[in-house]
Amino acid sequence: MRHVTKTTRVFLLGIIVTFASSWPGFSQFIKKLPSHKPRLIVTIVIDPFSFDQLNRYQDRMGKDGFKRLINQGCFFRNARYNYFFTEPESGIATLATGANPDIHGITGASWFEPLHSQEILCTSDDQVTATGGSYDNGLHSPQKLLTSTIGDEIRLNSRFGSKVYSVSMDPESAVLLGGHLSNGTFWFDNVTGTWMSSSFYMDSLPEWVRKFNEKGLTDLYLQKSWETLLPLQDYTASLSDSSDTRRGIRNHTVFPYDLKKLSGARRKKENFSLIRFTPYANTLTKDFVTNLILEEHLGKDDTCDFLGVVFSANRYILKAFGPMSVEMEDAMLRLDRDIAGLLTFLDEEVGKENVLVVLTASRGITPDPTYMQTLRMPSGYFNPNQAMALLRSYMNVIYGEGKWVKGYHNHQVYLNHTLIEDANLSLYNMQDRIADFMIQFTGVNRVMTGHALRESGNAGDLFLRVQNGYFPKRSGDLFIILDPGWKEKAGEKESNGTGFWYDSHVPLIWYGWKIPRKVIYHPVDLTSVAPTLSFFLNIPAPNGSEGKLLEELLEIKAK
Repeated sequence: MRHVTKTTRVFLLGIIVTFASSWPGFSQFIKKLPSHKPRLIVTIVIDPFSFDQLNRYQDRMGKDGFKRLINQGCFFRNARYNYFFTEPESGIATLATGANPDIHGITGASWFEPLHSQEILCTSDDQVTATGGSYDNGLHSPQKLLTSTIGDEIRLNSRFGSKVYSVSMDPESAVLLGGHLSNGTFWFDNVTGTWMSSSFYMDSLPEWVRKFNEKGLTDLYLQKSWETLLPLQDYTASLSDSSDTRRGIRNHTVFPYDLKKLSGARRKKENFSLIRFTPYANTLTKDFVTNLILEEHLGKDDTCDFLGVVFSANRYILKAFGPMSVEMEDAMLRLDRDIAGLLTFLDEEVGKENVLVVLTASRGITPDPTYMQTLRMPSGYFNPNQAMALLRSYMNVIYGEGKWVKGYHNHQVYLNHTLIEDANLSLYNMQDRIADFMIQFTGVNRVMTGHALRESGNAGDLFLRVQNGYFPKRSGDLFIILDPGWKEKAGEKESNGTGFWYDSHVPLIWYGWKIPRKVIYHPVDLTSVAPTLSFFLNIPAPNGSEGKLLEELLEIKAK
């Protein structure tokens, strides 16, 4: 073959460029090339969402929601939280920080404060005021979150050029996912039926938020009737509506749910909390988020923006109807449509090649013990009120009259350290003695003491997971670990989660930008999400991060 001269090569290149430029699809092809870094990261958290739900309902889902994410993204089938007592707030903080509760400090939705014998909400802050909405619902900030978040690091390392926003029906979820430096963190107000924030983030709501609130979408949704998307007989993955454990919406437990009638029967005009117990809470969240993306121009330049979204209707529908209900299945099918709508909107507005979507859950779901007992499966309820009454009587016999037990909260016993010290007793010996007493209760698998968690090394996977959820300044003196399949229940209040597989195993899907189409089967930890996002952006991981990078995704850096 004859040697091609430099002049000839330049001539041929010119012909190729001229031809390509005249091709109508060339500019569109160039436009679809992924940006060097994602222009917008969207973290979608479903609160809660167990892995088995995805499998159970998938055949009735559409092709553009969860299936689009799975078929076109990287699906981690074996992702889980690696700490015990998987409350949603702890999970969201772990996703945002790349750390477990023993580092970021959010051990649950709340914790017991022995000094004043009261519960402390994880985002409560009486130094801030409401911005929009009602006064009490505005007293929230991230001050109790002890580490930075992925959103914080994005803001810091862009010299505050990036925009960071977070949205949830619940203030705790929005605050923890958004972090300390977000441009705007918004949540729903039950009193006014509108979206609000706190003075920690802004002194007044943006004009577009006020206009959105003025549309009165909450009222419109509460005029609807919640009916099943499919014929009732097609919900074969669910139990019948006659389940004895159903609380329902205002004691109404069968389809259809006339929300106009139910919301007007026993509520004042300004109380809009009913929407939380319907799939319309997720749709309202999607409506608000799409407006936010448009109005705040997210993903419109080369500076990466971040948006955290929590869909939380599942939490309330689970409480009202149970995990195997038709209502839960119908809510998931409707959420599938909402996610499809959000993905389509992102593709059209920002471009799939520029958007990195991460979808996961705040925790899994515990099977209903009452139903499991009907199947003669090992399960049951542990009543902490009865257990603490017996423990206090036991302590008075052993140590004399006194308020030795300060309180009980979220599977944890809090002792009166001042009284124990004044009585010149050994705290460690007392913890051990209580552990020996509590292990005798039916349903209690083991009891771990605070001093053992502080002083022991890795003594097995279960012990390590409890350690990962232990924060000395906020955790109790003893941890009550129930048998698998058991839940804690006192009156109408039930515990949220354990560290067993069903509560810690959640879906994890990455989609868009340069994400490869893969299915990953080996175990991964949810602490990996934040540092992996940091790696893509070439910025430091959150300052408490302890997660490993997801190597399967890092391969795209070399391409």
